[in-house]
Amino acid sequence: MRKGLFFLLLAFCVAVVVVTVLVVNTVVGPGRLYRPVKQTLSFKPFTLQELLSLKIEVDPKTCGKPIRSPRLDKIEERVTKVRELPLQKRIAFRSCTEDVIRAELEQSSAQDTPPAEVEADQKLLVALGLIPPKENLAATLSNVLTEQIIGAYDTDTKDITIVAGKGVGSTMDELTMAHEITHGLQDQNFNLVKPPLDSKNYNGDNDLAVTSLVEGDAMGTMLTYAEKYVDPQKLTEAELAESDTSSEELDKAPAYIRKSLLFPYEEGMNFVEQLKNKKGLAGVDAALRDPPLSTEQIIHPDKYITHRDNPRPVDLPDISDTLGPKWKLINSDTMGEFDVKAWFEQYDGLITANDVATGWGGNTIQYYQGPGKNNVVVNMFTWDTAKDAGEFFKKYSGLLKKRFKNKVEKAGGDGGWYIYKADGELFYCGIAGDGTLCVQAPDQETLQKVLNNYPQFPRPA
Repeated sequence: MRKGLFFLLLAFCVAVVVVTVLVVNTVVGPGRLYRPVKQTLSFKPFTLQELLSLKIEVDPKTCGKPIRSPRLDKIEERVTKVRELPLQKRIAFRSCTEDVIRAELEQSSAQDTPPAEVEADQKLLVALGLIPPKENLAATLSNVLTEQIIGAYDTDTKDITIVAGKGVGSTMDELTMAHEITHGLQDQNFNLVKPPLDSKNYNGDNDLAVTSLVEGDAMGTMLTYAEKYVDPQKLTEAELAESDTSSEELDKAPAYIRKSLLFPYEEGMNFVEQLKNKKGLAGVDAALRDPPLSTEQIIHPDKYITHRDNPRPVDLPDISDTLGPKWKLINSDTMGEFDVKAWFEQYDGLITANDVATGWGGNTIQYYQGPGKNNVVVNMFTWDTAKDAGEFFKKYSGLLKKRFKNKVEKAGGDGGWYIYKADGELFYCGIAGDGTLCVQAPDQETLQKVLNNYPQFPRPA
């Protein structure tokens, strides 16, 4: 179960994000809610739950033992009251050593994520300039994941695993357990591993939107729990303690990976906060039965709450045969508003990123591997309006210029298309109505073969 990874990662992310949120909201006082800094990004090949399809399957007979305590019972009781969901069955807690949990994660990664898939993800990230060419994606993700482990709710075994010796003595431990217990309640009442909260038909943007709802609900529940049951002074002390926590692996990871980790918690919490303000917890329950399906809806909650603006389909054919006998489609997914925003922010700043990404309507992106190191990327968007399409068309050339700096030159174009040459590749962008098409190709002949499949877009004669 891929989303189970995020229920694991909360234990890590909580130390990075949550305490500050709780302290500001609780100590500063009601009516002055903390507004999460808007992060950006993540389509399927690059979301962590897709890249590391991990399952925690700790065998209590060999490496763990069931645990129960009045403290855990009290936290479970309080979370049930705060979230207003029935506890259909007591959630099991198990204790395992950190080394055992880490070993299970590593083993699951090797078993559940085909090396070819990770390699394809890395190639697409590199092609878009979101990670350095020499970045070892698998190693980076593994290092970030295992840097700190506290505990996790597992959607397969339906229990919460706690690192042996951690207990729930500290404020952070208590809040982490409150968050994970919320996942248990969600699972019991809405089933986190079946549609509509999980589907093999979802693309990466769908997945990230649903994950943001689930994590945002758990974050909001934890926030309310802290306000009701945790002394503000203890929260302040927890913030000071966590300020010394090392996050070296996270800090040195590419910006895309860092933002992918934080998005579901920060933006998800903001989404759920606005949902609760307008529709209460009943509105959150309704969303878990009919979730948002795009990061656009998470970033702009009114596009889900007030007027449902679902993503528009963008159908692209497999053009491997057109390209030649040694070409193969190895990646196909959706680049959501989150991804577009992160992409442009990395090279052209947040203001430009917001301007470009806000008009997102739908997308499909494909990566084709050819002979040798040759590759083709086909990236087609539909935008809310022709004006939004024009904004992307205009600003994409700026992204290329800043990405490649002085090593880029214009190779042709007119009012509806242009081509730039950089790093031994050709970069085409065309516009037609409310749609845009970007193509990366190794040479003019290959580029022309690609463009012949999309006659609606202008191209060189």
